[in-house]
Amino acid sequence: MIKKKQSYSAPALEKGLDILELLSVSTTGLSQAEIAKKLNRTVNEIYRMLNILVSRNYIELDQESERYKLTYKLLQISSRHQPIKNLMQKSIPIMREVAQLSGQSLHLSIYYAGKLLIIGQVDSPSKTNYSVPAGSTFDLLATSSGRVILAFQNADERERRLQRRKLFLQYEGKKLSNSKEIHSLEKKFTTKTVHEIIKNNCEVVKSLQIDGVTNICSPVFDHTNQAIAAITIPYLHKISRSKNELNIKDATRLLKSKAIILSKSLGYIAE
Repeated sequence: MIKKKQSYSAPALEKGLDILELLSVSTTGLSQAEIAKKLNRTVNEIYRMLNILVSRNYIELDQESERYKLTYKLLQISSRHQPIKNLMQKSIPIMREVAQLSGQSLHLSIYYAGKLLIIGQVDSPSKTNYSVPAGSTFDLLATSSGRVILAFQNADERERRLQRRKLFLQYEGKKLSNSKEIHSLEKKFTTKTVHEIIKNNCEVVKSLQIDGVTNICSPVFDHTNQAIAAITIPYLHKISRSKNELNIKDATRLLKSKAIILSKSLGYIAE
């Protein structure tokens, strides 16, 4: 007789995880009442859990605003996780080399729980920089990094991540039915877009967030031949470029070649 697999629940753990996921998409933090409302719980239900998370340094309470925010503890833990640690150790030296050769800054990002997570940043050697702090999160479809990582997944995994993205946006408080911006991003991410990214092995497009910036983004593969990360140059169009700084065409060529070298060091076998 085959026994059915027992399904267990851990309400306290789920409550804590819900709080962490909610705060991960809040840029300004949330009050105790706001957290309770967004999670459809009472203030009393989350009071003890908030205190525990504060005492364990997963979140912090701003005494003036009385708002809770995530600390960097989760990022520190993830950076010690061997695959991420390995990725970081091999990526940063290459990113520094590209920064020196191109005169531009770079950032490294991964897919995480329905969103794009920045895990590494290297500044350019010039006085002008475009910096994206590690720990920042973005809508997958609003960034070149997110679109590139999605493009280099199989169809089922891509769809799963897009569905997970909707949960992330809901946590962030965005109404999917009313947001023109969200619908516009989804409409533009077509099969043709995916094929174009795969064909070019990169994406070069104007930034949706900052004028005067063109994103140059290349995938990073591992032994599975799936994209596990993306390296992006937010290329600043400067009025006067020094002789040591590459134009956008040469910067794209450089990033693509270095991303392949990085991928091969992670076990990628080019087809």
